[in-house]
Amino acid sequence: MDPLPISLLILGLLVIALDMMVTAFITPIGVAMVVMGILLGFGVNFNESFIAALISAVVTYILVGRYIKRDVQDAGKGKYTFELKGKRGKVVEIGREHYIVELEGDRWIALSENEEKLKIGETVEVVEVDGVKLIVRKA
Repeated sequence: MDPLPISLLILGLLVIALDMMVTAFITPIGVAMVVMGILLGFGVNFNESFIAALISAVVTYILVGRYIKRDVQDAGKGKYTFELKGKRGKVVEIGREHYIVELEGDRWIALSENEEKLKIGETVEVVEVDGVKLIVRKA
């Protein structure tokens, strides 16, 4: 028997197993390899096996993608940083060059807009968002 189908089958199974252990999304590639290995093993033409492998990869991508999307939780509990502009929170901690501001139950790293000194307990308003840092001023 030709070693290509067996190699594809084994490699495909290893890719699927690897995907279960790491946070990659390579299952469709593994499924395509397995399908192609099986079809080539049964003597199906290479071109037809390749097309069937591509179709199986797309179907797997759609099915697994929907499953993964359903189970993934947003790290910000549904909050997005651009929605924080204009919201108010309280300074809960003072760092060397930043502040920790509690806003809607979450703690954020914040910088003072005009480098004014803020105190613990002061109410601040979000003026701008810079990545995951808030730019705030006294409210």
